[in-house]
Amino acid sequence: MTTADEYRLLGFSDEDRQDAEKFVADPAAVADLVTQLRAGVGLQGTEPQLRMPEDTRNTVAALLETIPEIRKYHAERGIPDDISWATLADLGQQLQVSRRTHGEYGLATHWWMTIHWAGQIYALGRLQYMLYQVTEDKPVPGTEPGDWVVGVHIPESGPLPPELVDASFARARDFFPRYFPEYPIKTMTLHSWLLDPYLLDNLPPESNMVRFGRRFTPYGTPVDSQDSAIFFTFRSHDLGRLDEFPQDTSLQRLVVGRIKQGGTWQNASGYTEF
Repeated sequence: MTTADEYRLLGFSDEDRQDAEKFVADPAAVADLVTQLRAGVGLQGTEPQLRMPEDTRNTVAALLETIPEIRKYHAERGIPDDISWATLADLGQQLQVSRRTHGEYGLATHWWMTIHWAGQIYALGRLQYMLYQVTEDKPVPGTEPGDWVVGVHIPESGPLPPELVDASFARARDFFPRYFPEYPIKTMTLHSWLLDPYLLDNLPPESNMVRFGRRFTPYGTPVDSQDSAIFFTFRSHDLGRLDEFPQDTSLQRLVVGRIKQGGTWQNASGYTEF
């Protein structure tokens, strides 16, 4: 049973903790996912491909049941407790995002949290870093298939001031050689709508988002992803609500304005030296 202290360390709000404790899980669905999660702890290289319960609350129950396994893996690697819990606390953050988006307890990004429970991603200051392996169908400049890289991810925890980004990059450059020395890394990647060339060219150049995006050298062909811009800016998937979205910031105005003008937001890729 999950303790009150564990719920706190996992970043659960009081409301989500209460709903998690009240939820009557499907034993078969939870047991199936628990078996898969346990088998996947420590498997590096590619994202887990698991059978997920239809009701995402069962996913939360399975993640809670397998806390000992992922915590043991972190401890065996020597990963400090503060990094371990900061990483797993993304569960509470994702629950809060899901509640804001859908208005109820659940985990819309249930697939995302399986990466954390495999031990592939770590929260290091302002950013998260996922260890993965380059493949022929998803090449990265300056690498070969089979090389190891870290993908940068941006949790919803506020602005991206350069000093916090610098500090996070420095932590990552220390963390992976120290705790994952068998996976030599030369490159960091970012796949995000924050690298959309239109965004970088149309926000003020001194903005934190532009300064962050300019750290990465673009590669590949951007892919249309209108939903990414809407969801990460407004936490909604409804393009029919454009006139309802707040227009208080230059980013909010840019996102809505481009769509109303017939444009399409895109996800793009970039890389930088590790």
